[in-house]
Amino acid sequence: YLHGDLAVTPEDINWPGFRQAMDTPAMRHIMSFLDQSEMGAEAKTVFAELGKQDYVAEYQKYAICSYLTEVIKRGDFYAPEVFPERNDEMRAVLDGQGEQSPYRQIRLNQNALAVNMPDVFHPADTWLEKETTRLLEEMEEAGIEQAWIGLNSWEQAYVKPELARQAEKQGYLLGAYDSYHSIHEPGKEQWITAKFSDSSLYDDAVVVDADGEPVKGFKNVGRKLNPTLSLPAVKRRMGEIMGTGLPFSSWFVDCDAFGEIYDDYSPEHITTQEQDLAARMERLAYIRDTYGLVVGSEGGNDFAASTVAFAHGIELKSFSWMDEDMNQNRDSEYYMGRYYNSKGGVPEHFSRRVPVKEPYRTVFMDPRYDMPLFKLVYNDSVITSYHWDWSTFKVKGATGDRMVREVLYNVPPLYHLDRAEWNRYGEDIARHHKVWSKFSKRAVTREMTEFAYLSGDGAVQMTGYGEDLKAVANFGDETWQYGDKKIPGHSVLIQGEGIELVYTPEVGEENW
Repeated sequence: YLHGDLAVTPEDINWPGFRQAMDTPAMRHIMSFLDQSEMGAEAKTVFAELGKQDYVAEYQKYAICSYLTEVIKRGDFYAPEVFPERNDEMRAVLDGQGEQSPYRQIRLNQNALAVNMPDVFHPADTWLEKETTRLLEEMEEAGIEQAWIGLNSWEQAYVKPELARQAEKQGYLLGAYDSYHSIHEPGKEQWITAKFSDSSLYDDAVVVDADGEPVKGFKNVGRKLNPTLSLPAVKRRMGEIMGTGLPFSSWFVDCDAFGEIYDDYSPEHITTQEQDLAARMERLAYIRDTYGLVVGSEGGNDFAASTVAFAHGIELKSFSWMDEDMNQNRDSEYYMGRYYNSKGGVPEHFSRRVPVKEPYRTVFMDPRYDMPLFKLVYNDSVITSYHWDWSTFKVKGATGDRMVREVLYNVPPLYHLDRAEWNRYGEDIARHHKVWSKFSKRAVTREMTEFAYLSGDGAVQMTGYGEDLKAVANFGDETWQYGDKKIPGHSVLIQGEGIELVYTPEVGEENW
């Protein structure tokens, strides 16, 4: 996953010029939205502070960039009398026919700032380069030839369309997180996927329980949208997004393959669980077939295997919700972290490394108790991965064994990246990728044909792919003799298809 909530970063702004422009009409227009902005109160304080100092502190820069991101996404921000100068991209937007789309509005607003305030903002097409296009280039330079890049919102590509084009150029799949599971009260939406153009859906198209009450949405916010009534909204949203011309090649639709399905008791739209499930598969297939996208979902249960190409959560499910220390106690070493990053990058929930306490570590993470039943059926059909809570580096003291397991079971590593996280983990990622990808490119085209525990305690396991590709993993501490090969602890032997090597992951001490 590539994270980035900002539409402009501190490096895209000339801060001495910003301070000098504080009393200009353009800056007054920018500040006119302070009382209507989520970040307005903090930004108002920062603007007041800047009038009394001859510098801009780092936290102030990010507060201003967060506020600017909000106004850049506003449909009512552009004012021709404030921003009279235009470049070709602005003219193309303003001369276009019909209603302005969010994508076109964002691009108009970014360029309006850059063109009309050149002493403050760098050219708009250079914004976010270090966090997006340059980062992808560095991944390729590190030897990563193929990757799935997931955005936490399609708006990340709206604010930096060059990101989508760079991914296409490098042969990377690029998709966005999407969901049609929850719908929020119109005008009070807490996240973009729960906002729908048709406001009547909130009252007329939600799941109703046996007591006649609307079923609450995720985290008890809003309501659950009835899948049998969702397809027009799916078509409208996807049509708007794909109508931008941005070269998305994949799509992730949360929840649909998880198995959370409902009977709907509303007299206006009685729905059985069977109909609910069929409608979920129908909308996944619509997105896949209409736009030629590689589609995935959460869970990837058997019923979805013929519809999705990848499944998040099969290899390690979400379980932090089961324990107060993990999901609520901010003073605990086990706390997963907040869904927040003051710099707009990877939220702490994904970047914070944590130990996992018992019994959860044994139940969910001890490889001795693994049995790859799903892979034995679907290895060459569905790509399986972790729930996004549990990236490869998330758990302290487990990175090496997880990398060994990724080879053994042919599981793609999962990372949450921004510029800081790539700088932190890039070398470890590249080293692991060199071995994992060499194996996976062969394993993924074959059925998993064998699985066996070779030791009584389950610490040594063997998988076979096709006729002659094998992996033997030793999760124990002692060396294991396999034929004429010695496999050190926490290592994996790869044999077949012209490969014979023992892989012991090398990870920086602070990332182990």
